[in-house]
Amino acid sequence: MERDERVKVYILTGFLGAGKTTVLNSLLQQFAGHNNIVIENEFGKVNIDASLITEKIDRLYELTSGCICCSLDNDLLEVLGTILQKEDHPEHVFIETTGIADVGNIIGMLLMPEVQRHYTLVSTICIVDAENIFERLQQVPEAGKQLSCADVIIINKIKHLDIPQLIYLSQQLEQMNPLAFITTSEDGTVSLKTIQFPEKPIAAAVAAVAPVKHPHKVNTVLFESPEAFDLNMLVFVLDFHFNVYPDQLYRIKGYIRVKDSQERMLVQSTGKYLHIQPAGEWGSVTPASALVFIGRELKTATIQRILAPALKK
Repeated sequence: MERDERVKVYILTGFLGAGKTTVLNSLLQQFAGHNNIVIENEFGKVNIDASLITEKIDRLYELTSGCICCSLDNDLLEVLGTILQKEDHPEHVFIETTGIADVGNIIGMLLMPEVQRHYTLVSTICIVDAENIFERLQQVPEAGKQLSCADVIIINKIKHLDIPQLIYLSQQLEQMNPLAFITTSEDGTVSLKTIQFPEKPIAAAVAAVAPVKHPHKVNTVLFESPEAFDLNMLVFVLDFHFNVYPDQLYRIKGYIRVKDSQERMLVQSTGKYLHIQPAGEWGSVTPASALVFIGRELKTATIQRILAPALKK
């Protein structure tokens, strides 16, 4: 098997004060001896967070003129291009976002074909403050978006929570993002195994989540259908609704059946980027589409109405 020589990328996100830089230091310590690069994004001309990175890295790129997810799209792509020109090819790139970043747009950039030729996104890690995440979810939509896009959720600063509180919090977060692997930390120390986990089966992950009543408005809808999609129409309706409802529809992920094709297609939509690509044949699995929608106050009937024009009749 040919070895994947692409640079491995890890995104660290989470609201202000959740402990992103502490988690970053923990990971860098475990990657000691490797060629590691950090891209640090913070508002302001002086990046305070950069001074808190205590572990040795080969290069630090600081983006301080705005938020990496919006005004700095081109700056991030320029940095990724600059990294590839280094004689000493890096093994890992860690991107630490601002506390209010819409991380979906960053994921979308890394899934662009021209970027994927050189970089592979291993994991998007969302760090949450166990003591105030519920308040943050009520106050700012960015906190919900960060959670919805995560592959791994680290519940940090858990020492003041008793067991029932921690179980309740874990249930809430799993209900909001059943696709993510959830773990805990007292002080930002995490294991590498945590961020390199096997992906959950999409439909099974959603079905396994027990309904939990919560007031935090971020929820999940699973759409399943044996009918085939018209691919062009599906791209149109998804792009349209992501642009019209960016503050309500955060993430889509799943596999679909497309008319006139034996291949299953992987759908990923985060931020303003939509990616649909072949994902192999169905094999022994009965061809059927399964899409997970994560967003704010989503309703099953609404999702069915959005997708109806794209289903083959």
